[in-house]
Amino acid sequence: MATKYKKPRSINAVSIGLLLLLGIAVFAIVCTWPVYTLSSRAKGVLLDAIPMLYRANLRSTDVASAMINDLKKSVPKALRKEGVRDPNLELVFTRSKTEVSIEAHFVATAFFPVINKTVEFHLSPRAVTDAARIEW
Repeated sequence: MATKYKKPRSINAVSIGLLLLLGIAVFAIVCTWPVYTLSSRAKGVLLDAIPMLYRANLRSTDVASAMINDLKKSVPKALRKEGVRDPNLELVFTRSKTEVSIEAHFVATAFFPVINKTVEFHLSPRAVTDAARIEW
């Protein structure tokens, strides 16, 4: 003899729990979306500056240091224009024979209005390219 089970209702504790979890996930995504877009825009600025660093890496030391100094002035301005508000913004320029890179270290905050809490995110977007000279 087979056991007969009662058919569950369409709205039960499990469906309410799943809906609650989905709502919390959407809330977290909406609140942290500005931080994600800020990081993405900052990486775009760094990617725009990489060709200049690549060219500086191919030049002599005197010319390269002048070009890097120009980048050290222009990149923070561009990052500020894109919305980076951290006064402790730090840029790291790395040059070698194999790769060149620019990395920015800054803090962005996300505010969660329902729980009235602000969370800091330490972001480090990085743009890297190969530094090998191309021989045609």
